[in-house]
Amino acid sequence: MSTSKYPHAAERTEASAHQQNAKRNRILIVEDNPISLTLLKQLLKAHGYEVLGTSEGLQALDLAREEQPDLILMDIRLPDISGFEVTRLLKQDQRTKAIPIVAVTALASPEYEKKGLESGCDAYIPKPITLGNFLRTIESFLKIRPVTPTSFASLSSPDGLTHSTLASSSAPA
Repeated sequence: MSTSKYPHAAERTEASAHQQNAKRNRILIVEDNPISLTLLKQLLKAHGYEVLGTSEGLQALDLAREEQPDLILMDIRLPDISGFEVTRLLKQDQRTKAIPIVAVTALASPEYEKKGLESGCDAYIPKPITLGNFLRTIESFLKIRPVTPTSFASLSSPDGLTHSTLASSSAPA
């Protein structure tokens, strides 16, 4: 039975594959607004991601070091320390410097974007988020995360070719 006759079946298969792939990825959300934190957690869980969350920057430092998430979504305004400073500290730490950090903030001016990138953020997403762009950005960073020696693998790309990924120099020995 071909799925081309049943387009909805193909969409379900693709969505299922996306969710199975996403389950291997853990995302740390650092967001001081409890409603935004809850909404982002629910959104990402619905797309199959494993999600950790905190509203405090200092706790984010501890969680990132202990849990080694695959991606961090960082708000800039936090009650105890700025998201820019948390990002700088994470990028200076050998244990966390390879983790991609995406600023997700209402501070959407070019000056704040520049400051975010200078602090070490790998991308900058202004709020309110656009769902499609938000999910594509997350997915793009999770696909390019350096592979550690314990998970060295040949990865198949969307073009059907096989590409080898080498461990980064920052990966644990």
